[in-house]
Amino acid sequence: MSIKRYIQMHLERNKTDKKDSRWICQYAIEQCPPFWEMPDSAYFECKQIYNTIREYAEQVKRFNNQLHSLKLLPFPSKGTIKSIEKMKSYLEKAMDHLEVKLQVLLKKWQPVQYKSINIIKGLGKRATALLIIFTQGFKHTTNHRQLISFAGLSPTEYSSGTSIKGSNRIYKKGGKPIRNVLYMCAMNAKQTNEACKQLFERLKANGKTGKQALIAVMNKLLKQVFAVVKNNSLYQPNYCSTLH
Repeated sequence: MSIKRYIQMHLERNKTDKKDSRWICQYAIEQCPPFWEMPDSAYFECKQIYNTIREYAEQVKRFNNQLHSLKLLPFPSKGTIKSIEKMKSYLEKAMDHLEVKLQVLLKKWQPVQYKSINIIKGLGKRATALLIIFTQGFKHTTNHRQLISFAGLSPTEYSSGTSIKGSNRIYKKGGKPIRNVLYMCAMNAKQTNEACKQLFERLKANGKTGKQALIAVMNKLLKQVFAVVKNNSLYQPNYCSTLH
């Protein structure tokens, strides 16, 4: 996206492979971006397994919707229903097998991070796996703001003078899969995670909508995740900072 905006900034009207190559070269010379580093081999394997699990989950969801529709028909086909249920059962077993394999790989690749993140109230095994995989074991994450931005949860402001005052929104240019999983985690965390529960109730009392409060809880979860990863420590529910 940075390169795309760079080309637009120079008012380039045409797009060809030759022009793109020239602009990419010029961008690299002027901006001096960091060199790309090959991720760990465990990252590629874990990511492929996670993506397969997610795809299987979507297929199971479609099968459930299809079964629901068929059973509402006046004369449902028993053979069709049986066939779909068989395929659904096979996918669910395959998902369970891949889930176990993924947990084993994560414990071997990032044992400390897996243990630290997994015990945070509100985050399950799937969310833990997602955060470790898509941040490459937090290899390039130096602060919690980067993590929040990576998830597409950073707040944005759109205003100019007194006439233009847009509503504050989140910048959704980050990872949509992470946001989707974190949203469900926030639903759980606002009841089981004491810090998130207090935050949610305080924001609701101050007039924020339920969705705004949930987004704040999602950000809180990411801050907790980064804290335990950075400090290489376990999650402490009653932790209080000594800094004022």
